[in-house]
Amino acid sequence: MIALTVYYLALVGGLATMLGAGLGWIAWGTYFVGMPLGAVALRFSQRTTRPARDFTITGPALAHAGLGGLLAAIIVLGLFALMLGAGWAQVDSHQVSVRAVVTSVLAPQLLVAAWEELAFRGAIQPIAAHRLGARRGLVAASILFGAFHLPNIFYQDVPPGLIPLTVFALTLMGLVFGWACQRDGGRLAMPVALHFGWNSACFAIEESAAYRLTGPGALVGAPAWFPESGLLGAAALVVLAGAVWRLTRPARPVPPHHGEEAYG
Repeated sequence: MIALTVYYLALVGGLATMLGAGLGWIAWGTYFVGMPLGAVALRFSQRTTRPARDFTITGPALAHAGLGGLLAAIIVLGLFALMLGAGWAQVDSHQVSVRAVVTSVLAPQLLVAAWEELAFRGAIQPIAAHRLGARRGLVAASILFGAFHLPNIFYQDVPPGLIPLTVFALTLMGLVFGWACQRDGGRLAMPVALHFGWNSACFAIEESAAYRLTGPGALVGAPAWFPESGLLGAAALVVLAGAVWRLTRPARPVPPHHGEEAYG
């Protein structure tokens, strides 16, 4: 757990440098280099936390993961459409560019989803589950996932009154992604796909439309962190959890390798 603690504090500390003038390069280096390399090092230094199947890629697994990512995107887009219909969001202008969506949304968010899931569901959660048990490990990793985003939340000027709700929603997101990983036998394909689909829909809306949120702040949140900064976003994550339940099956225990303990 010492190595996990050092890794996590280094992540949050490195990302917090974005709040200082001229230190953004440290945050970028921490996120895009330190986070994945540290996760790999942490993961393979803990022999008892490496399920044999977590990187297994099969046709059915990819199909289910792809469907999960699509459903996550549809849930976000459906929520935005609902808010438009209720008059709680107003689009001032819109311009859809396929090239911009691919280069500015899909490609970056695939990397974000892969890196964060490798760190939290691929390294932090298995170690926490091994030490604390599967359920407590899932909760602990999810809380760390929510708090991990605090530097970015402050950086993007989320209204102070919505910060606790945003962290709560991101913790709930960590629970959904982590639960999906557990139910899918520790594989990362499903949480990566869910993360990618959710984020891609959020940033596609931001990329293609200039909009304002005019509904109750606690419900709709703030455009600076839509939709996780509002209760409706948290409700959408509960809906996503239902989709995860239908798409995955409880994992069977992975038999321990010779000389190793079973995962969890």
